[in-house]
Amino acid sequence: MTSEREDGSSAIELVLLTPVLIALVFAVVQAALLWNAQQAAVAAAQQGARLARVAGGGTDATDVRVATVAYLRSVGASLLDAPMVTVRRAGGWATVTVTAHAVSLLPGATLTVRGTSRGPVETFTADVRGSAP
Repeated sequence: MTSEREDGSSAIELVLLTPVLIALVFAVVQAALLWNAQQAAVAAAQQGARLARVAGGGTDATDVRVATVAYLRSVGASLLDAPMVTVRRAGGWATVTVTAHAVSLLPGATLTVRGTSRGPVETFTADVRGSAP
């Protein structure tokens, strides 16, 4: 049996513990949203890098940016806001970086995610040895 001094202690414990449990659930959901947004940014950067690696294929930096943003919208339209795509070709390498704001459960909080992909620019090199036997 419980004494009169302990009556109602369970209700008080629940009142004190509930905000902590709710905050923990929000933190787990926010972490999942952030991870998913990061993966979408990396996937979009990889898609953009595939396009940027093609040398002389008729794709300039603007075309790569537009295609990368379109891909990002198809993959994570509700996950990312204000995407910025940077395309750079230098030294035989193509680099695409996607930066965007992830969805935040906290009002006013800005969570930025970034995905980068880099690969060699594909070039055609003629066979200078002559004709094949």
